[in-house]
Amino acid sequence: MEYFDLYDEQGNYLHKTAMRGKILKDGEYFLVVHVWIENDDGEFLIQQRAKKSDPIPHQWAITSGIPDQGEGPLDAAVRETEEELGITLSKKQLNKRAQIVSDHNRYNTITHVYHTYANIPLDAVTIDKKEVLRVKYATLGEILAMKEANEFWDYSRLLGVEDYFSILRTVQR
Repeated sequence: MEYFDLYDEQGNYLHKTAMRGKILKDGEYFLVVHVWIENDDGEFLIQQRAKKSDPIPHQWAITSGIPDQGEGPLDAAVRETEEELGITLSKKQLNKRAQIVSDHNRYNTITHVYHTYANIPLDAVTIDKKEVLRVKYATLGEILAMKEANEFWDYSRLLGVEDYFSILRTVQR
């Protein structure tokens, strides 16, 4: 059983936990992290998900996850990247690009979106086969085309926000 901490809409810890999969009450949110890794060619490291329990199994996505009980979002971003891809990032490498509060379809989340530049060869990636089928690099244009073809998670729809992907258009070195 996985448990995670609960927060209010402003991100204040409520001193409560919930079991994964439990429907939350109004005003209760759990944290989610997204990690976008971009190389010098403007391509993002994406992964085809392996878990059948994912919101959309076997589609392409970026590294993401839920902080463990007592874990902050930045620590979770580092841990999830290590667990899913075998890539060790430092907290200093991760730049927070957005914090999205969503109570879309009773999926109450506060999503912390991180971005980093790193030139990681695909043969240096060690995937967790329980979570990831394979990895590749894709440009934002390719990712958007994959999203339109229902091959990549539509984070705008999943989080109930206008244009999630505009976050990546504002990234500057």
